Amino acid sequence: MRVRVSDISARTIGDETIVLSLPSSTYFTITGVGTRLFELLAEDRSVDDLVAAIVAEYDVDPGTARRDIEAFLDRLRDAELLR
Repeated sequence: MRVRVSDISARTIGDETIVLSLPSSTYFTITGVGTRLFELLAEDRSVDDLVAAIVAEYDVDPGTARRDIEAFLDRLRDAELLR
């Protein structure tokens, strides 16, 4: 999965990303680790890839990382920001 780059406009400032969904004209704010996940999703990634990257970069256990990442991905899907 990856972010629908053709349907969004996004800018990152520090650890905050502002995303505009062009089809719905809806703004989203992503902060913290979510910004890193959003960056990783610029390329096609599996959940396992995302978990491995976050566990390597942050002090978090794989189970917690997986739960949090899946919740984040669910929110992105609900907003139709993933393809």
